[in-house]
Amino acid sequence: MKYQSTRFGEFEVTDNEILNCPDGLYGFEQETQFALLPLDPNIDSPLEWLQSLTTPELAFVITDPIPFVPDYAVTLTADDRRAIGLDEEEAFHIRVIVTVPEDYRKMTGNLLAPLVIHPRLNTGKQIVLTRPDYNTQHPLLPNAVRDN
Repeated sequence: MKYQSTRFGEFEVTDNEILNCPDGLYGFEQETQFALLPLDPNIDSPLEWLQSLTTPELAFVITDPIPFVPDYAVTLTADDRRAIGLDEEEAFHIRVIVTVPEDYRKMTGNLLAPLVIHPRLNTGKQIVLTRPDYNTQHPLLPNAVRDN
């Protein structure tokens, strides 16, 4: 099916590529369907776009946090697993919303509220962690890079 975006113009996503988030995202509960699009199709990047399929101007930059924060860990409750159709031992993908300021070296990730995704069913849910070592603006790049 074809969709419109203010960033990408018209793009196509098949039904099995649609990320369904029945509860939406925090602050955007009405947004329940998304497409995962490359940040830039011409470069290899760990960042990607989470583009709403109902609101053309709504897109978030997201990433897998593990390359940036190797010890990042998410433990799901049984309710969280059920919400996206995960079995007790089934693996899931994690994405976090990224804020990229003008100086990209200072980009941060919302490690407190990751998006967990069932890779086979393409269902997702944003959860809130209760770990004091994570926050909503966790620096993704090392101090040596950020301070240059």
